[in-house]
Amino acid sequence: MEFTEKFDAAEPTHRLVSRSLSGVKDWDELGGVTVENRAISVLMDYGTVVHLGLDPKHGQFETVQRELVQIPDSECIFVGSDHEFRASLPEDRALVESLLEVPRGDTDAWTDRLFYFVEFAVLADQSWLYRSVPHETHIREINARGHEEVIERLNDTFAQVRGSAVVPFGELVSWTTDGTTYDLKWNSLYRSDRQERSSYDLERLRQVTALFSENLLRLDWKPVSEESLLRRTVWRVLGSESATPPAQVEIPPGEDGEKILDAFHQLREKLGYEYGVETSSD
Repeated sequence: MEFTEKFDAAEPTHRLVSRSLSGVKDWDELGGVTVENRAISVLMDYGTVVHLGLDPKHGQFETVQRELVQIPDSECIFVGSDHEFRASLPEDRALVESLLEVPRGDTDAWTDRLFYFVEFAVLADQSWLYRSVPHETHIREINARGHEEVIERLNDTFAQVRGSAVVPFGELVSWTTDGTTYDLKWNSLYRSDRQERSSYDLERLRQVTALFSENLLRLDWKPVSEESLLRRTVWRVLGSESATPPAQVEIPPGEDGEKILDAFHQLREKLGYEYGVETSSD
């Protein structure tokens, strides 16, 4: 997601992350849409304006056209925006919340929210506070500069919400051995070399064992057969490398290797992953 050149280009400080919990729908309490709406509810308390990009196919498009200000192309903040609207806070908050809400089981509202609600941003003091592309769950970014207290409120909001958290922007840890780079992010372990890039869903991870004497991590993963049909289909689409994660990976010696194990601990603490973490002398 990009803003136009005339608007604030500050980098994100944090992001909202959510696990894809088995059996959980977007409209459930732990689902992606409900979780994001909880965050937006907090963030709008600190905002003055909301910008939203809407597809004309959206079920409330005509209402938005009637109630909100459509922004001329010369003033749009979203790159390539076709239908961008501005809502004032708190005056238009109720309408914004109605666009975000997905009643349980309402598939039309779900389609509107994820696919016809194109872009979304909360602005404050001529800067951006939150930006999101609803159908891209990895783009839920926060700029807390000047609003540090908002992170504390968000942490309180998600303290008891299993599988979701507000975390610092960027990967947890990255390392390179023998020309292969590993990036541990909040949902996957990524592996890349000159030929290809693969990712391994952390929902499959059962055990992480560090062998510091050998500079190795042993990784025990659930077999594909234990996962849902949907996950198995996704992995087949992504390719065999994503379906077959590594049983072990090399790590750097000393403190750098210990930081990698600490990152796995942090992931488990923040997002409630169920894998075990241990150190072995074998």
